[in-house]
Parts: sequence; structure tokens; C-alpha cells
Amino acid sequence: MMKNKNEQAQQVLNIIQCTPELMVILHAITDQHLKQGALAAGSIRNTVWQVLSHQPVQLSSDIDVVFFDPKRPYEDNFTIQAQLTKQLPQYEWQVKNEVYMNTHNFTDMPPFTSVTDAIGHFVETPTCVGAYLDDSSQLRLIAPHGVADLLSFVCRPVPAYQQDAAHLAIFKQRMAEKQWQQKWSQLVISTH
Repeated sequence: MMKNKNEQAQQVLNIIQCTPELMVILHAITDQHLKQGALAAGSIRNTVWQVLSHQPVQLSSDIDVVFFDPKRPYEDNFTIQAQLTKQLPQYEWQVKNEVYMNTHNFTDMPPFTSVTDAIGHFVETPTCVGAYLDDSSQLRLIAPHGVADLLSFVCRPVPAYQQDAAHLAIFKQRMAEKQWQQKWSQLVISTH
């Protein structure tokens, strides 16, 4: 029987909580005191897929840290990245203030309104996931498109990347570059 959205979200939270490395990373992000700071994308997606596939958990991709702070200049990304690298040098950190990221792939994208909005515009649904520790150190999930695709190994473009051929081309290029089906043969790639 298919789990409801709350049960699905809880399953992802449980996987994160049971992955000590991710919890260390989340505490390091919290120590940066970033507005809407969160761990996002590949670290969570890959960990979930590794756990569900009974593979050893290995953080092999960049550690994507996102936040949303209109008062901080773009250059602060590098300062924060350097601080995280000093704290945990074993990881390749990538820090992005999502205030500046709406024009990453297309110059005509409207500005993002929050970290959740930005994560919702990552190219494919299973990557649109983030996590953070709230003020009382409770683990929280950001999943603007839910986590059903993540948990069922379905990879499709988010609605913004289904709108025309140019957007869909970016999705298709990412799928060709990432070659995720070589690691996870059960992964289904769909263009809609």
C-alpha cells in the first residue's frame, strides 16, 4: 500500500537521521546561522537511493548548502564555503544564496521568494529536497514536490522544466551527464 505524504516525508527524515554524516553536516550548516539555511539536492537524494537500494552510504557528490538572504552579497557564498571547508575539509562544499540563482539556466526566470521556492525549481523532482535543523534542533524537510518520486526512483522534470523544448533539453542533458541508472537500475526517467 502506498504511504501518504506525511509517512513518505517521515521515511526520508528517518533516513537522514540514521545517517551520521548528514547529521554532522546539518549541524555545521546550522552553525553558520544562515537565513533559511539548508542541506539540499544530491546529498539527500543519493543517500535515500543508496539506503533504499541497500548500498553503502557514500557522500560522493558536492554538499549543496542553500540559503536565502537578500541582505548578503553574492561573494558571501565563498566566505561561507571556506568556513565550512575549514570545519569539515573532507567534503566538497557548494554554497548558494538562492536570491541570486533564479537566472542560473534562464535569464528570464522570476526571482525566487524563498529557499523552498528555489528548491522547487531544481531541474528534476527527486533532487527537489532539502533538510535543516530548526531552532529547537528538530530535523525538518523541504520538499516542494513531495518525496514520492524520490522514494519510488522516478526522475522527471519539475513543471518549470516541462514548459518548452529549451527547458526540457536541460533536463535531458543532466540525465545524460549524471548516468544515474548505472548506479540505480530501478530508476525510471520520464519527461513528464
